[in-house]
Amino acid sequence: MSDSALPLLLVLGFAGCGVAPQVSRPSDFPAVTTAELAATAENKGEPAEAARKIIYRGTLVLNVEDFGIVEKKISELIKSSGGYVAQFREDRPYGAQRGGRWTVRIPVPQFDRFMEETGKLGVAQQREVHADDVSEEFVDLEARLKNKQQLEARLLELVAKRSDEIKDVIAMEAELARVREEVERMQGRLRYLTDRVTMTTIEISAFERHDFRPPEATFAGRIAQTFWQSLNLLREFGESWVLIVVGLAPWLVVLTLILGPLVWFVRRRARRPITVAQAL
Repeated sequence: MSDSALPLLLVLGFAGCGVAPQVSRPSDFPAVTTAELAATAENKGEPAEAARKIIYRGTLVLNVEDFGIVEKKISELIKSSGGYVAQFREDRPYGAQRGGRWTVRIPVPQFDRFMEETGKLGVAQQREVHADDVSEEFVDLEARLKNKQQLEARLLELVAKRSDEIKDVIAMEAELARVREEVERMQGRLRYLTDRVTMTTIEISAFERHDFRPPEATFAGRIAQTFWQSLNLLREFGESWVLIVVGLAPWLVVLTLILGPLVWFVRRRARRPITVAQAL
């Protein structure tokens, strides 16, 4: 075995055992440490050492009386909670009645209060809360990232000191590029999880339903709810037909102007008497 290949084998041996030498990492690849993650991921007052990494997600569907007022109040709640709107869309699913959908990011300590205050803006038709524990993935990523960073630092040292055959230098630089790509991928995943742990994601839907009746547990309540839903569907059906007629009206006028003279000419020809010469 040649002496030029010995450093590369030592490096690969360190990578397999996970005990690479303790060396400082280059400043152009800053590490994501546990202390930084714990400082940003507050978890409902628990100590940083014992805090679990939990991703919270919420869903809220509201039926409201005035969408304009609710839109302003939701904006105020988002601002007072220290969050922001990631996405917003307004539509009109019930004719002239307005509606909208928000995707908002709210800090974890404000999650419960925001859900509660927003739910008071109308009649909650749906309310869901999901919590995903990613603590184990955090620990695993941090351990793997530390080993990869140590291996990367060692490879950088070997590449800087190499002065023999060019093929060995190229081989180590290729290994360095592969390790650096893995390091960046792990750091990106940690940043993503940190963002999701620190800021919750809440999906809000609010629609104007002036005739909305919240469902009741009794049989009579279910009958009333079904009646109002059927009446609402009948109203929407009538509105749809009116819109269809209005949409077809210009086309009917054009077709009348085009086909009218043609029909008149055909009828006029059909009424003319047939002479004996024409018959022969």
